[in-house]
Amino acid sequence: MGWTDAQDEAMGTDAEHVKVAAPLDIEKGVCYLIKEKKPELGFRLFSSLLQQRIPGLCVTRQHPERVRRERGLSDVRILWLSHTPGEDFHNPTAIGTLAKVISKFIEDNAGEGVVLLDGLEYLVINNGFLQTLMFVEHVNEFVMQRKAILLMPVSPETLEEKERALLERNVEVIETPTLKADMEMREVGRILDTY
Repeated sequence: MGWTDAQDEAMGTDAEHVKVAAPLDIEKGVCYLIKEKKPELGFRLFSSLLQQRIPGLCVTRQHPERVRRERGLSDVRILWLSHTPGEDFHNPTAIGTLAKVISKFIEDNAGEGVVLLDGLEYLVINNGFLQTLMFVEHVNEFVMQRKAILLMPVSPETLEEKERALLERNVEVIETPTLKADMEMREVGRILDTY
């Protein structure tokens, strides 16, 4: 399923604009696992959803200032997964608290929002796979009950086959070539529409 007419009206946009700016059929209330070595397409998808005026939260292993500069995310809260204490730095071993931060962000935005979780592999390193899986399942259940979206780019090579299967079991999986081809076709379409 994709966007509904009611969602289009609520967003204050026409249906064609939504289809162009939001690649694939991204549904609210769903967690997406994006298979890619580096989170390039995950960030592009996150940015395209932000353009729909959906509030965003970025949780990443990259330094917040670098993300703001390179990704143009000046108006988005960015949490840095780091053992270094400070404002908007989050200890990767405190995944229970991270789940609360994500839940609070969604609740503060009337049950909506898009969360980019770039650093799942780092959470596995710091907490073990089973603890991280329980964290993902908890956040997934919360997102499913709301109208939020969770994007989780992950490098498939960093997980064992059994771990990947468990992680993929209750989330939607986006294969990178599919996402990349869809986004590029939409970008070409936008360019051609301007002529």
